[in-house]
Amino acid sequence: MKFWVVPAVLAVPALALACGACDEDKVAATYDHAVVQAAAAQKKQMVFCEVQGLVTPARMRAAAARVAGIDASSVRVSTDPAAVSFALDPKVQSADAAASKVASRLGGGVKILVLKVPVPASPAG
Repeated sequence: MKFWVVPAVLAVPALALACGACDEDKVAATYDHAVVQAAAAQKKQMVFCEVQGLVTPARMRAAAARVAGIDASSVRVSTDPAAVSFALDPKVQSADAAASKVASRLGGGVKILVLKVPVPASPAG
């Protein structure tokens, strides 16, 4: 066996981790087309996040609802994969700042990491 085969085989799982499919699964788990459409109509941005740590959906919704700029009715939570999404007024604060404030309200070492903030499509015209 060639000496380079073993390192190459061991590198395959690391390459699989970097493909982004898991991030897309987290986005899909909390995607709600009606919420996305309403956010666009209200000139809000959708924020899709990964959740690291243990938190119940009810606690997540309550924490996000108390953060300035987040539309409480837009919060969507998934436990598997662990994710949260919400519509945010970008005039109030950035996606990263809002995610950080949600995490701080949860405490207990919970981290909320922004995965995606899609740019709304411009109207056809």
